[in-house]
Amino acid sequence: MAVKELKSLLEKLLEIAVRRGLSYTDLLRLLATYPRLSELDFADFHDILAVIKEFSDEVARAPDSLLLMRRRVEGLVRKGYKPFLVDCLGLPEVYEVYAKITKGCGALAVSVEPYINASALTSEFEETYGSPTMLELAKALGTSLYRSTDEAVHEELGEPMGLDSLLSLARLRLKSVAERLAEDAMRTKRALIISDHGYDVHHSPPDKYYLGHGRESKLAKIAPLIIVEC
Repeated sequence: MAVKELKSLLEKLLEIAVRRGLSYTDLLRLLATYPRLSELDFADFHDILAVIKEFSDEVARAPDSLLLMRRRVEGLVRKGYKPFLVDCLGLPEVYEVYAKITKGCGALAVSVEPYINASALTSEFEETYGSPTMLELAKALGTSLYRSTDEAVHEELGEPMGLDSLLSLARLRLKSVAERLAEDAMRTKRALIISDHGYDVHHSPPDKYYLGHGRESKLAKIAPLIIVEC
């Protein structure tokens, strides 16, 4: 599936979530539990769960598109958009940015293009951009690097824990980064937020959950490009 079709599915998901008034934690909970719907009653969320499943399945089949992303970013930077670079930005953080900018600047002020990092690894992203490190890439783009999300995913949220504990810790460590990104982008007026990959919520039976990304990932393959015009 091409980036255009993936974008349509993702924006459908984000629009439904905004319309339903889902919080950051609500969406993360759905992403954590949707593969095991037979065990849970999510009748009230059937619409958004159906889109999550369709989107996830299409992402798993989609080819790598990091080179397309690089060209798109370079074109936007030439047009004067200020870049913000993030090491790891998952769907819940993308949603938080999208919802905040929609509320602050209107629904037409923000769009999200989901490119595919087939390995869901930073090294693949760095290679595509011809940079030895994310920090060097940030310098080349004339911006700073938001790296605390990836650090939190690996160091704190990568160990199995109860779902409520995971949601609480993610809200504390990841949601705040997304809030700051949204505020920075709105202040800049014309901005783009790019990231190398996201993360998946993994289930560790019987009742533990953790975050991670790598070659066996699904949703973690998404390298989001958020375009803002406030």
